[in-house]
Amino acid sequence: MTGLTFGVRVPNSGPLSTIENIVRAAKEAEALGFEAIWVHDHVVWSSEMHRHHISSGAVHALADDQTATFFESLTTLSYLAAETERVKLGVACLVMPTRNPIYAAKQAATLDHLSNGRLLLGVGLGSKATQSSSEFDVFEVDWKKRAPLTDEYIDAMRAIWTQPLASFHGKTLRFEDAEIWPKPLQDPLPVWVGGWTDHAARRAGLRGDGWVPGWLSPEEMGRGRAVLRETAGEAGRDPDAITIAVEKLTAIHTDRDQALEWALPTVRQSSMTYERDVDDIQFALDRHIFGSVDDVRRRIEEFAEQGVQHFELKFLYPTFDDLLFQMDLWANTILAEYGAAVTTV
Repeated sequence: MTGLTFGVRVPNSGPLSTIENIVRAAKEAEALGFEAIWVHDHVVWSSEMHRHHISSGAVHALADDQTATFFESLTTLSYLAAETERVKLGVACLVMPTRNPIYAAKQAATLDHLSNGRLLLGVGLGSKATQSSSEFDVFEVDWKKRAPLTDEYIDAMRAIWTQPLASFHGKTLRFEDAEIWPKPLQDPLPVWVGGWTDHAARRAGLRGDGWVPGWLSPEEMGRGRAVLRETAGEAGRDPDAITIAVEKLTAIHTDRDQALEWALPTVRQSSMTYERDVDDIQFALDRHIFGSVDDVRRRIEEFAEQGVQHFELKFLYPTFDDLLFQMDLWANTILAEYGAAVTTV
């Protein structure tokens, strides 16, 4: 199966998060031929979440003296725009209700120019992680209003990006004749909607240029894709123009047992902090991509058969060298097989 693309989550949070590691991972991903590099987004984090919500690194790398460091997403991507040349730069996803949409629109447009049109802007409502770290409380945002706020903020950003004198009249946000430049270099600037529920799929069908959920099985992805396509069609949008992506924890090795040893301790420790509760380890195995090259290949085919086009890969790795090993193995087996050339920048 061809036409699939793959991106790598770089460690802007987690036990191995340093500027050096972020930049090195980004450059290596570009050199190996990955389509995109990804960061995720929280402004408020916590020591508890640092230890129990790991999507960069692994539980093996935790130490008692670590702080809950979480490098801000758009600032990090702006830095990486100057450190890379070709690879797309994605955030999955901005916690949209805690962002001022006027300022976020300006940041995104500027970043699109700094990267020469390489930005992928993921947006989401906020998850259990935002509740556990009190992020909504700090920003004084009503948790129950996060869905309508996200919809309104997406629409407001699009108004800013597309109107010379931008005006918007929403329930919580109103502005008239705002002259805000530059407009994004990409037209349209791709907005990918996060979230694993049918509501998220419908939001992507109505407002998104892509859908990037996590914690869905292949069968659940197929069901969500059907919801998205039906919603888009009813709204007069082209469903085929909306990218179907997935956000997946992954560990790959020539030895299946070694891959599972890298992945499963982190999944167990994180079992109650992701968007979906992990009742047993099989729940995670059914939804993520762990194992040998053959195991990984089978899982990719299962998701691709349900319409998935892009994979945001959240490698689990006890050391940074383990990340480099996995990226190299993925590039020389999976990327090579699906038609992505391994190149050197």
